[in-house]
Amino acid sequence: MSETQNLTIVQAVRDGLATEMALDDDVVALGQDIGANGGVFRATQGLQDEFGDQRVVDTPLAESGIIGSAVGLATGGMKPVPEIQFSGFMYPGFDQIVSHMARYRTRSRSRFSLPMVLRAPYGGGIRAPEHHSDSKEAFYAHEAGLKVVIPSTPHDTKGLLISAIRDPDPVVFLEPKLIYRAFRGEVPEEDYEVPIGEAATRREGEDVSVFTYGAMTRPTLEAAENLAEEAGIDAEVIDLRTVSPLDREAIVES
Repeated sequence: MSETQNLTIVQAVRDGLATEMALDDDVVALGQDIGANGGVFRATQGLQDEFGDQRVVDTPLAESGIIGSAVGLATGGMKPVPEIQFSGFMYPGFDQIVSHMARYRTRSRSRFSLPMVLRAPYGGGIRAPEHHSDSKEAFYAHEAGLKVVIPSTPHDTKGLLISAIRDPDPVVFLEPKLIYRAFRGEVPEEDYEVPIGEAATRREGEDVSVFTYGAMTRPTLEAAENLAEEAGIDAEVIDLRTVSPLDREAIVES
């Protein structure tokens, strides 16, 4: 039986990165302040000490450069995991995302794939300034060639991140910062994968289906319980986990 740790979501991010970096020397992390400072939310804390500054790279404040460098590394056979400090800062690198990251397999007729994971904290609720609370996942979900993953639990965070790093194609991994440290959950110490593109039934129900993801999953479950107690309505709650590709089979079945 696997040993587990009681982790927050942001700790699960770090654990997933550390696990894959220990298993695969091709995995590298890069981004503003992710090395010595461990990232603005400390998601990469201690990784530079553990793996060195050639694999956990502090970059200039230049989002297009961070993402563009990751694209180059991926075409060269590495597995880069660039971090953008907040998802609202991704726009200077938007051209790199939609013109290169999303299209390289198609434009090269599958000669090249891009095994890279673009990480960013996203979403509101923490009273941050204007560029720090964006929820623009629809931009990326509608861009052909990108997978878009948004976890809601520590267990899924580590497993989905590992799956994303191992995926041969690019993944946008959006981390709901509102719940970075809101609760803890049991996370296996070993490496494991949570499949990309598979939704999770968080609450079974017979009367109505409610679909959610990310930071809204827990409030949705609370609302479903209140609905059952106060109105006798039995709601099924589906956590999409991946907004692209959608688990259409689970949606239709529910």
